[in-house]
Amino acid sequence: MTLRIRQPRAGLLLVPAYVLLALTVVAPVLVVIVLSLFDYDPLLGTADFVALDNFGRVLSSDEFGRALVNTAIYLILTVPVTLTASMLVALGIHSLSWGGTLWRNVYFLPVASTLAAMAVAWRWLFYGGSGVVDATVGRVLGVEDWLHSTTLALPAVAVVGTWENVGFAVVMFLAGLSAVPPQLLEAARLDGAGAWSRFWHVTWPALGPAVVFTLIITTRNALKVFDQVRVMTEGGPVNSSTTLSYLLWERGIRFLDVGGGSVITLVLLALILGVTAIQLGTVGLRWERAGTR
Repeated sequence: MTLRIRQPRAGLLLVPAYVLLALTVVAPVLVVIVLSLFDYDPLLGTADFVALDNFGRVLSSDEFGRALVNTAIYLILTVPVTLTASMLVALGIHSLSWGGTLWRNVYFLPVASTLAAMAVAWRWLFYGGSGVVDATVGRVLGVEDWLHSTTLALPAVAVVGTWENVGFAVVMFLAGLSAVPPQLLEAARLDGAGAWSRFWHVTWPALGPAVVFTLIITTRNALKVFDQVRVMTEGGPVNSSTTLSYLLWERGIRFLDVGGGSVITLVLLALILGVTAIQLGTVGLRWERAGTR
């Protein structure tokens, strides 16, 4: 007689993961949706049902429109520069015969550091008149006092965001470069392909997953930027550097407008999910099709 040991169904093994997902992701989103429908006062403990009034009040305000535009500008200023600079740095480190580990750690330091603390140092660098930026780049470009300028405050914040994201992107690209088959590069070189041709036809297609992942993460970071705005400019001057995440904090925490803050949270969540879906459906799908040829 043989004993048969009944194996648990695979679905049962996933139950703890589903429960954890529901508690940490689904439940908070549902709470935010409910709060967006109420005029909740945490000090008095009162909650009046106002339906969609919070949406109309927040989405039609000038400060929300300004924050939305600033967030889009910040994304445009940081994501392309981050990807381009990171790719060049990663290619440079990958080509080194020695010292690659040292430079990889150097570029990853901003990621391991607390961004709020680093933003304090950057605020000192951008300090008007006596800051390092004004004393160097400012003299060349003829501009100064970036953080108190309505046109330069957001680019200054974007510099810090790019600096912080480059380290992460470099590590991702280096991981992708290490997965490129060296025999393909050698075969291309023997066939007479130049450096650019080898990169474009061999290295670049192999970097597809790393590029898509890095693009999604850097875009997400750009949409939810907060730390450097809070430390360096506090959304000023005249809301010229206010982003959606900073407006969310200002509404929900500083002014205790829980309903309004919940609306901005839902908008930010929808933006991140929508942009991510578009990127996966365009760039990600194109690379997937190219990899299955």
